Amino acid sequence: MWYLRVLFKKIVSFNTYFLLIVLCLCLLLIYKLNINLKSAYMSEIHQLELESHFHSDDHSHHIDLVNNFYSRRKDWQTSNLGSLMFKNDTRDFELTKDRENRTYVILIWRYWKWLQHRHVENFGSKRKSDPLSACSVHNCKFTGEDSKLSSADAVVIHIQRGVFPNTTKRNAEQRWVFLSDESPIHAFSMASVPPKMSDLANIFNWSMTYRSDSDVPVPYGRTVALKKPILSQITYEHLKTLVPYWNDKSKDILATILISNCAVSRRMAYLKKMKEYLTVDVFGKCSENHKESCPGHFRSDCNLMSKYLFYLVFENSLCEEYLTEKLFYHAYSKGAIPVIMGSTVDICKKLLPPNSFLHVDNYKEPKELANHILDISKDDKTLLSYHEWRNDFEVLNEHGYFGSKSYHLCRICEALNYNDAKTKIYDEENLRIFFDPELSCR
Repeated sequence: MWYLRVLFKKIVSFNTYFLLIVLCLCLLLIYKLNINLKSAYMSEIHQLELESHFHSDDHSHHIDLVNNFYSRRKDWQTSNLGSLMFKNDTRDFELTKDRENRTYVILIWRYWKWLQHRHVENFGSKRKSDPLSACSVHNCKFTGEDSKLSSADAVVIHIQRGVFPNTTKRNAEQRWVFLSDESPIHAFSMASVPPKMSDLANIFNWSMTYRSDSDVPVPYGRTVALKKPILSQITYEHLKTLVPYWNDKSKDILATILISNCAVSRRMAYLKKMKEYLTVDVFGKCSENHKESCPGHFRSDCNLMSKYLFYLVFENSLCEEYLTEKLFYHAYSKGAIPVIMGSTVDICKKLLPPNSFLHVDNYKEPKELANHILDISKDDKTLLSYHEWRNDFEVLNEHGYFGSKSYHLCRICEALNYNDAKTKIYDEENLRIFFDPELSCR
């Protein structure tokens, strides 16, 4: 009988091992099933989150979005004109009878013909327009007659060439205004010898730059809130209608860039590395295959930009608030998601529509950014989540490039009407805020 006992033990032992194996397999199956269920659940949650963006019929939601957006700017130091432009300030700044009934003469010193070509003629004499046609005020006259240097109400001096009027002819009642559209790094790029800040101290009364803290802000573009949402109830299909050129978008090549200054090594190196992981169509002089595809740079539209889902907004300078037509025109106006290399993420969040852009600073390396772009492009609902802002905000192009209207001359006229009449002088320290790269650039 002993062999029966041995056989019985072996059978029990085999069954035990068998049961243990079956148990392990069951646990493994349950684990995998749980992972799949969790993944499906999270995917469903993500879809619900996206869908929740596309279903809102509550006007209060629009109010909350707008208030939250402008609350980010509440501490900004701005002129009266800057408050109207950047803080959604609806106050009617009191116009005294003196201002209301007078006509301001504004001298665009020395470079009137050069600037007129862009700000009045839109780069073509056949398209000359009234620079105040869409302005809130109309009581200004512009001249290029330098003989009026001592009599004009305001003297606008474009500083890029580094040439300035004779200060001995200065009229204390005037406002001398320095105009710069370039970043601090390139502010005097056309000057044979860049001026010293000490030489320019205590000459100017007002600043006129793209920055929001300028006395006369002239940004390349602006984000403004709509008075009410375009669609009271948004669905996935409805949102498509708000995206310019949505039906023209291609998923074969996702991103593009129009670039003609190839000397900025930082952005060229980043672009080269990014192209190892993502196909990018490059237009302009820096292109290998499309050098002549958009010859009218600044002067006329480049329709080729409209078919891309992403536009690489790689600025030539990483300076505070320096965001150009690359962003406002080639990206937003063409229905593309901008990928920004320029001003900081924090500044971009304050200046640009909510959840509307990608920024290189949020990624460890170009490969990570390229992979994220690829992931976003796989799902139309994810893509459209970056355009949801279009129901509550709009982006304005105000710089006179690519056929858009320039508001430079309008802004100086508005500033003369709205800004504080107190005397103001830019000393050397305040000038450096606008012209010293160490203070406002990275």
